[in-house]
Amino acid sequence: MSTFREVSPGKYEFCLELGYDTAGNRIRKYRNRPCKNDKEAKKILARLEVELMDGKLVDNNNINFEMLYEKWKEEYAPYKLDPNTEETYKYVIEKSILPEFKKAKLHKILARDLIRYFNKEEKNGVGQYALEKRHRCIRSLFKYAKEFEYIRENISLEVPKPKVKPRKKDYYDEGEIIDVFKVINDCRTHQRLMITLALTGALRRGEVMAIDMDKDIDFETNTIEIRHSVQKTKEHGLRIKSTKTDEERTVTFDAVTMKEIYEYRKERKKEIMRIRDEYKGFKTVNGEHVDLLFANIDGTPYSPSTVSQFWSRIVDRYKLKKIAFHDLRHSSASYLLSKGFSMKAIQERLGHKDIATTMNLYTHVTKKMDSDLGNAFLEVRN
Repeated sequence: MSTFREVSPGKYEFCLELGYDTAGNRIRKYRNRPCKNDKEAKKILARLEVELMDGKLVDNNNINFEMLYEKWKEEYAPYKLDPNTEETYKYVIEKSILPEFKKAKLHKILARDLIRYFNKEEKNGVGQYALEKRHRCIRSLFKYAKEFEYIRENISLEVPKPKVKPRKKDYYDEGEIIDVFKVINDCRTHQRLMITLALTGALRRGEVMAIDMDKDIDFETNTIEIRHSVQKTKEHGLRIKSTKTDEERTVTFDAVTMKEIYEYRKERKKEIMRIRDEYKGFKTVNGEHVDLLFANIDGTPYSPSTVSQFWSRIVDRYKLKKIAFHDLRHSSASYLLSKGFSMKAIQERLGHKDIATTMNLYTHVTKKMDSDLGNAFLEVRN
């Protein structure tokens, strides 16, 4: 009978019975897996037994790169990666990495093999951002292989990360922000408010789309709680999940914006009352019912592409500088920094876990601020 036991916190050993050899000795295979509790361990044991019966349970020395990828897709990616990231990684691995290492025995792949692969691809003209993405995919595969003990050492950690120059962020300066507020007065109310929240609150597109009109908005304090984000993937379709950093934050808005939201919310509720039984609302990935401030008439979320498309039409119609909807967030942070607000305050408003992320994104502003610092003593010297 196959069994399991906890060998250390969060790690279980599984013993699979294979019967007896010709000498009458028991034949067993052992596998170690990360595991939260006995309930999860029972499920893993059942899966391992099915693999054993189907002949899919291979010795570690026989597993090749393609087998590793198939196991990574089943046992690791759905649980450890965001669905968007999972979708991207699968595409990159299948298109660009699997053809190179497909039949290679995993335990025979060395760090130098991976380094040579990256050198060859760079020589063939593959761009720095594509190489960096492939590097992240390989790291994920070998991290899984180490955790599930298909390999003893994670050799991908010895492979230098490809050098990547930070992408230049597009943003609106103060004059261009003024132009945006002028033209959106002629837009539909929900579009105008979504643009306003992204621009004045430095919100991500998915965060704007996921605001619950009853639970997240506090009109007494002029704040909105940012708890969720709308996401769409090919496999899962539209879903409402936690924010990008998995952390909630409270964002304060000006009284004018909050009054406009209050009036728009009243109209939304009237629309819902008119359709009554046709209203569906929506549920988050955790099963929480949400009533979205910005949504289709029946309460189902807009597709993220819908928001990007109406923004592009506004940009073209009013001949604004072409930037993505997400870059309204960058415009917000750049403007606030230029007005002297602290980097720490901007970090918290943006919802970045690490202030270094904020500083790296907004070097264009800090350089100007440094220039101003250099001239700070001119007045007292003259």
